[in-house]
Amino acid sequence: MDFSKAFDLVDQQEDKLIERLRAVIGIDNSVPPGENYDKFCDLLEPVLQGYGLNTTRVTVPEEKVKEIPLPLSGERVNLVARANNGKDPLSIYAHMDTVPIEEGWDYDPFAGEINDGRIYGRGIADMKGTIASVWTALDIMKQLDLEPKWDLNILLCTDEEIGVYPGLRYLAEEGYVTAPMLCMEGSQDPVLRLGSNGSLDTNIEVHGISTHSGRNYSGINALEESVPILVELMELKKRVEERRSALPQAPEPGAPENLRPMFNIDIMNSGVKSNIVPALASITINRRFIPEENVEEVKAEIQEAIDRGAERSRAVDVKVQFVENYPSYYQSADHPAAHRLVEALKLVHGYKDEAFVRTGSGGSTDMAFVAQILDTDEIATVGMGRSGESKAHGSNESVRLSDARAHVKELIYFFCAPR
Repeated sequence: MDFSKAFDLVDQQEDKLIERLRAVIGIDNSVPPGENYDKFCDLLEPVLQGYGLNTTRVTVPEEKVKEIPLPLSGERVNLVARANNGKDPLSIYAHMDTVPIEEGWDYDPFAGEINDGRIYGRGIADMKGTIASVWTALDIMKQLDLEPKWDLNILLCTDEEIGVYPGLRYLAEEGYVTAPMLCMEGSQDPVLRLGSNGSLDTNIEVHGISTHSGRNYSGINALEESVPILVELMELKKRVEERRSALPQAPEPGAPENLRPMFNIDIMNSGVKSNIVPALASITINRRFIPEENVEEVKAEIQEAIDRGAERSRAVDVKVQFVENYPSYYQSADHPAAHRLVEALKLVHGYKDEAFVRTGSGGSTDMAFVAQILDTDEIATVGMGRSGESKAHGSNESVRLSDARAHVKELIYFFCAPR
């Protein structure tokens, strides 16, 4: 099947793609708090209906949302759009939320400004830009009367960036998700994902007794008494990060050859004024665990390290809370949808077979819930942009306009090429 006419039309209608990219990143869905999901659905629902898809809004129940230990506001509204044409289903996944805006931007993060062949905006790479790609692919297919070879099942989901109970988890539990799945949280590099680490947060509170700094003998300094616990945690970090997964790691500077667990002491807060002995010190650890590790065993060894430190501490009390953000999981690069993705990338980018690298990911994703709930490894991962230059989660997040067009072409091929 010759796709040259469709690909030429993508290039000719770049202005429409830019307009759609600006429309999707122009809605602030940064989380926390994760507002405006309903506004995003208001934008996309009539669009998808116009291409003949049946739509359903699915709201995550409040009791599920309360499991997420963050300040959230607004309904967690997900949008499902499906053709229901009797063909084999293909789930196409993208999340609506983004990480918040941080300092250092040279461009309006919600405007889609263009400079030197790149378009800038929060979520343009991770991953709202891919939603504009699906929109454009469906539009080109309609213009050229191209029939998809699948029953397209488009899932636009909430709260991937915070985990615990993202919208995709709830959709999978409620039967809206099918396999195989095309997950668009990746890149256009020739990389085939084989799975990823899970993510566990540990929140520790070390309690002391507040007093005047000039009478420190009458109190217990919670910050100082957290030090023995921190010493034990740092010793555990050394042991943990010596472990390796059987999954290879993507080649990049400083990365080990194989995927490894990661142990990060990321947040520490204590004290309000220098003349007050602090009564509380809080610590947050983020632990990324490889697929070979068991999360309950991971929790146990962290708790044991905390207990060892607490035995040498004068703290009045030490409280521990575990928050499971994501499971770990495996996905295959050897099922038909994964092979089709390789074909699409080769056709559009000119990659050769030997260019493709199979790797695990140190990051964590809600694909793990799909793999767990559906008991499937039939997930293919692609995205918009390049991992080394798009600055996902960073200031001045951007993609090449040429890559934005290329992603539309990848999707048209994936959806419409003979199977």
